[in-house]
Amino acid sequence: MHAFNQDFSYLDIVERIGYFAVFGGFCDIASLHRYENLHENIIHNILERFDEWQSHFRYTSDNLLQHDLDTLLFRIAVGDRKSHSIYKNDISQPRGKELYKLLYNRGIITKEVSREKPFPKIPGHFLKKELRRYQIEDKILFADNFTRFWFTFIVPFYDEIAKGDFQGVHAQLAENLDKYISFTFENLSNKLIRKVFTQEHIIEAGSYWDKHIELDLLAKTDEGTLIAGECKWKNQRISKNILNKLQKKCEVANLKIGYFALFSKSGFSNELQKSKDPTLLLFDLKAFERL
Repeated sequence: MHAFNQDFSYLDIVERIGYFAVFGGFCDIASLHRYENLHENIIHNILERFDEWQSHFRYTSDNLLQHDLDTLLFRIAVGDRKSHSIYKNDISQPRGKELYKLLYNRGIITKEVSREKPFPKIPGHFLKKELRRYQIEDKILFADNFTRFWFTFIVPFYDEIAKGDFQGVHAQLAENLDKYISFTFENLSNKLIRKVFTQEHIIEAGSYWDKHIELDLLAKTDEGTLIAGECKWKNQRISKNILNKLQKKCEVANLKIGYFALFSKSGFSNELQKSKDPTLLLFDLKAFERL
């Protein structure tokens, strides 16, 4: 993100985050300055260069293997990112493990390790059947945003794009680009908290999930303090209701939180802005200029 803040300083921060969400990891940054906005860059630098990028994202000469890789990466891109969720009738668990190994070795994906604790084993007590079957799962991350964009928006329309038909992609972008960018905003929020929280040293930060809840951000300091966060990439201000929901989720997970952090594209309600709560941290888009 730092390079985008520098190279595109003439754009506002919303546009810069959008560019980073799509073109982070893109190898031809200079070409992005030729066109007026993000939408035009997607057309000219991705769709009209489809043959070039299709070759770039071809990882093997084996057509069947490439098909399975495309399928797996698409499911990671649009799904919940849990490692077992890609297994279906067409990709078995042994085949999935083989594909994962190839992608990890090529540096195309990385693993976000679950921080969920196993259910405690109590002598003389048996877990319910659904708990015995429950598996703690890691999540999968793309190594760069451009690859994630490709498998989210381009791969589903390969045949149409190859024929010069961009209508399906345009419709998908109009409906889902903001949702897509929101995940990048979540990742940037985790980087931001490491940079700006100076009360204690943060030793880990990332999303958190367990059987019952998911958090956009859960950071831990070297003194054991936990910071829970919610990130909203929406065209409306965050209200106290969002904070209440975040606090409730942490109670359900039995997490003892020292600070609650809210990250917003569109600012905060007057009630939140006037809050004197020292454990409440508010970050609007201006804070992201520091990345």
